[in-house]
Amino acid sequence: MKTLWGCALVALASAAVAAEPFYVGADLSALPIYEQRGAKFSKGGQAGDALALFRAEGMNGVRLRLFVAPKPEGIVDNSLDYTVALARRVKASGAAFMLDLHYSDTWADPQKQAKPAAWEALAFDDLVARVGAYTRDVLARFEREGLRPDFVQIGNEITNGLLWPEGRVKFGAPADEDAAAWSRLARLLRAGIDAVPRGPGQPKIILHIESGGNLDKSLWWFRHVRAAGLGYDIIGLSYYPDWHGGLANYRRTLAALAEEFRQPIMVVEAGYPWKTAKKWTEKAHMDWPLTPAGQAQFLRDVVQAVREIPHGLGAGVWYWHPESIPLRGHYAWEGGTCALFDEEGRMLPGATALFGAGASPR
Repeated sequence: MKTLWGCALVALASAAVAAEPFYVGADLSALPIYEQRGAKFSKGGQAGDALALFRAEGMNGVRLRLFVAPKPEGIVDNSLDYTVALARRVKASGAAFMLDLHYSDTWADPQKQAKPAAWEALAFDDLVARVGAYTRDVLARFEREGLRPDFVQIGNEITNGLLWPEGRVKFGAPADEDAAAWSRLARLLRAGIDAVPRGPGQPKIILHIESGGNLDKSLWWFRHVRAAGLGYDIIGLSYYPDWHGGLANYRRTLAALAEEFRQPIMVVEAGYPWKTAKKWTEKAHMDWPLTPAGQAQFLRDVVQAVREIPHGLGAGVWYWHPESIPLRGHYAWEGGTCALFDEEGRMLPGATALFGAGASPR
């Protein structure tokens, strides 16, 4: 009977996962900056709001990053007031809203996780407390505005930890050093996690690393999370082939994470160029043509890989910075080669390939 009961519980859990939408989203954090600086977007000759154009293709989620106290420059604002205003547009469109907390005044990723300037001199216990208080205050602001996130990332690409140096971890470090570093990181993560309200209708918590191309590193990271007893809802990964390798190897990581941790998995950042440039011809693992059709095939293949994660645990694919088109005198990420619009702001087939894949649940 215990075996049958266990099988029944697994079946019920699988059914609950299968009923969830498959998210096909995008990080549109810089869209208002592009609009203010003259970017125009269109499809089939018809001009439109990029958010509305993507929604019409089937996009069902938007990710917005949040910096603590940014200095607006270039495409960067990402302050709380700015992000609240953009979240209002997202919610009005009917899309799900993912809030990406960087816990920094600027970009946080595996190469840099700088503490906010106002937190720099805090003792470690006070830093832990500040993480919790900041997270609670931010979420309370969104709640007051009627803009509760559907997902909350506790950190951005935190494979090497966050809030350096206190929260830094290093794959391959000696065991005693690794244990001490993870003890500190776990306290910081727990402070953020515990500040997110739990229960039906509350945000789902994502822990986001970028090392999907390195199975051993990914397992090391989430095994430490499990050992620390940290609660979360979704494994978040990034996928850029030039950084993370070929798709077959990446699929191996997706499958192994699903088998061991039995948590939904999202690729919360993905990107691929639609045109050639010197940088891309020098990179390995650019296995799709550097053309609009090649970018579209990349996205179809990534969506298929996530949908085929064992146990129905593939939960979605989100594109990074699709609004980044070239503007005169204005920086565009990778020169605009990885946007989902061309240089004239015309929608590329990659947008349809990705957002058209979200019509059915996983």
